[in-house]
Amino acid sequence: MQHNDGMNALSASGDTWGIPGPTFLALYLGAIAVALVIVLVRRHSMAGGKTVPGADQLTAQQAAYLTGGPDQAVYSAVAALRSAGLIGTGPDRKTVPIAALPHGVPPLDTAVYRALQLHGSVRAARNDTQVRSALDVLRSDLERLGLALSEDDRRAYRNTTLLLTALFVLGVARAAFGLLGGKPIMNLLFVLLILGVVTLILRGRKPWMTRAGKRAIAGLRTRYQYLSPSQSPAWATYGTTGVAMGVALWGTASFYAFDPGFAAEAEIQRQASASAGGSGWSSDSGTSSWSGSDSSSGSSCSSGSSCGGGSSCGGGGGCGG
Repeated sequence: MQHNDGMNALSASGDTWGIPGPTFLALYLGAIAVALVIVLVRRHSMAGGKTVPGADQLTAQQAAYLTGGPDQAVYSAVAALRSAGLIGTGPDRKTVPIAALPHGVPPLDTAVYRALQLHGSVRAARNDTQVRSALDVLRSDLERLGLALSEDDRRAYRNTTLLLTALFVLGVARAAFGLLGGKPIMNLLFVLLILGVVTLILRGRKPWMTRAGKRAIAGLRTRYQYLSPSQSPAWATYGTTGVAMGVALWGTASFYAFDPGFAAEAEIQRQASASAGGSGWSSDSGTSSWSGSDSSSGSSCSSGSSCGGGSSCGGGGGCGG
């Protein structure tokens, strides 16, 4: 009879889902830790890319796209055309061809040259159909080389956070049931806040350049350090290829160092030069940047930190619902 009374007392405690608050919180934190490790390991693997022979011997156009995206690739092409004496400024500050296009010019440079014939503006040339097509080919080449992630890869990278999202939903459900049952849930709410922030941060990161791509760019910057604007390079000595590579690796700061008058008249956007360890160009309307690795801030929550021994923890809630 006394045994039955003990069982009834346990049942009367009314633990949410039959699991005491401290026990659920400990299990929940463990599940979050395991899930976070799985997500980070998976992301690290997906963002690795692959190292291919000659990956540090990219063309100026490829290096520019990898470093600064479509705009930087176009600026590199414009710099090459200007260095070769093929384009200049005409009436009304228009950027126009001033010499015939020779054979053997790279596809993007050719597309930009023809776009300038049609539009007379670098800004308009960036949106030209042929230019965009040439840029798509550059991007596809970089994805094929394992230096960049495709759209499908980036979507899969983002979706690794679904495991954390599922745990967040579970925690919200537990908090809701705990609240309805009159259980203390402050510790659980704190964990949910941290989990929600970390999940949103990870979900917002959709890298484009892989770690192999970053190594390739770092190798190029080391090889062509003498083209850095800080080195005051003798552009006439390095020719068209040197000018194009300088803009590719260090942005339009190199363009202004090479030909400040033309850069200003052509309305070349001045931008900060990328650092050797930079994360690459921004994407998704400039809201997210690449990074080859993920970092997150962890938190710990003691199951008895604010509820242990207090009357508000009646029924074994322990702030875990």
